[in-house]
Amino acid sequence: MLQQPQQWNNILLQLRTNKITWLFIIAAILLFTGIGSTPMYILDEARNAQAAREMMERNDWIVPTFNGELRAHKPPLHYYFMQIAYRVFGMNAFSTRFFSAVFGWLTIWITWFFTRRFVSYGTAIWAVAVLLVSTHFLFEFRMSVPDPYLIFFITAGIFCFYAYTQERTLKWLICSAVAAALATLAKGPVALALPALVLVWWVLSLKKYELLFSWHLLLYAAVIVLVALPWYVIVHQATHGEFTRVFFFEHNFNRFGEPMEGHGGLFIMVPLFVLLGLLPVSVFTGELVKKVRLYHRNNFIRLCMYVVAVFIVFFSVSGTKLPNYPMPCYPFMAVLLGYFINKVITGQIPVKQYPLWLLLLLNVLLFTAAWVGLGLETATQPFRGWALLFAIPVITTAGSWWFFKKEGLKKAMHVIIAGYSVFNFLFLAIGYPAIYQHNPVTKTLHLLPKNSTVYAYKIYNPAYNFYLNNSIKVLESPAQVNEVITTQPQAVIISRENHLLELEAVPVKLLAKERDLFETATTVLLSGK
Repeated sequence: MLQQPQQWNNILLQLRTNKITWLFIIAAILLFTGIGSTPMYILDEARNAQAAREMMERNDWIVPTFNGELRAHKPPLHYYFMQIAYRVFGMNAFSTRFFSAVFGWLTIWITWFFTRRFVSYGTAIWAVAVLLVSTHFLFEFRMSVPDPYLIFFITAGIFCFYAYTQERTLKWLICSAVAAALATLAKGPVALALPALVLVWWVLSLKKYELLFSWHLLLYAAVIVLVALPWYVIVHQATHGEFTRVFFFEHNFNRFGEPMEGHGGLFIMVPLFVLLGLLPVSVFTGELVKKVRLYHRNNFIRLCMYVVAVFIVFFSVSGTKLPNYPMPCYPFMAVLLGYFINKVITGQIPVKQYPLWLLLLLNVLLFTAAWVGLGLETATQPFRGWALLFAIPVITTAGSWWFFKKEGLKKAMHVIIAGYSVFNFLFLAIGYPAIYQHNPVTKTLHLLPKNSTVYAYKIYNPAYNFYLNNSIKVLESPAQVNEVITTQPQAVIISRENHLLELEAVPVKLLAKERDLFETATTVLLSGK
């Protein structure tokens, strides 16, 4: 009877002394808390969630569809995981994001595991901390999109390949190949090509040419083909080549060659995406670059540097640029920053204080932008007070600078981890969901009949499909709209305000008009007069 209290005391003692355990607990809280509270509204989230549902309802594991039509934007891996969650937790927003959060936690864990194994405990701790305080990293892993799966499997594939080169055991090679294949099923050929380029560059830089001419690479390629290729072949046959044509040419080659959907920009945008995405710790990147020669002394760190370089350069020259595109390099950039911070804290290299001043300036700008942005957006003006959350990073940075002056970088980093953990929890789990409850889909759902056909004129938010669990018939001309309201006067038609002029000659009445949150468009609902 006395042993049980002693066991609990030992567990509590271990929790008090084991920093990484606490970091993993905090990671779980930040990734999972409130993921079902944010309504489905962002376009990609809604399309992915509904596509997974349609596949599940048809019991189809091959052809992804949205609104009953082929969806050739992405391979199916994230749809599979969403279907598992649907069957376990039911059809809701939590289910759509559950495995994204799982893979976020696993990405943090795998970064810790391999960094500790091949570099040092200190570097691993700080690498985890970099990811843990990155709002963008946490935000992406709380969404129903394919990127969480892609990031994890690319990270796992590269780290496992490194383990194979160090220990020469086939288990690591096979794990790397399986991870590479699953990354290909998450995003497509880019998930295979970029890591391959990184690994070849890294092997050549070390002059380990035997790795490139080993029969083991044939096994590596065979595993990838066996895991990834069958689905691509079957979906090609099932869609008579349509998926292959649209996915590979429109959503891969065309996206690389030219901007799509207005997402273009200058070369410098992608490095800025990475630096802003890994705030607050990325402010030390300038100091890190000054010490770049240190990174060639450790092969694992050199590999991480090559990953960051390849992903940033590739997406910088790509025609289409989005903040999530270079995100697979985040865990590797976190290792580089963790390595640098550990060197500073252990007294091996000095660091200046200007990064904290830069961080303070950026946080003041973000606070100002949040205050102004919520004030300008009509739907969010009553919730402008949520902008005060952005005062937390400002206070945190000021406190970290004070501790940096008094006790050094280690104590300053502790303040940053604590302050940003509080901010990320309040912002991601409470503030962001509260604001997004007031999106036009949520506000107008009660006006839509659930048991009859819903129509849309030209364009609409795909979240309507998810909440109605129904196909929406898209009308392309005023004549079609007129025909519908003539035969079905009570029919509801979703559209955008900028299309109302086209319907002036059609006898419709306006049921609702709601501005899309942080967008220029305005959603309208129409019916017959």
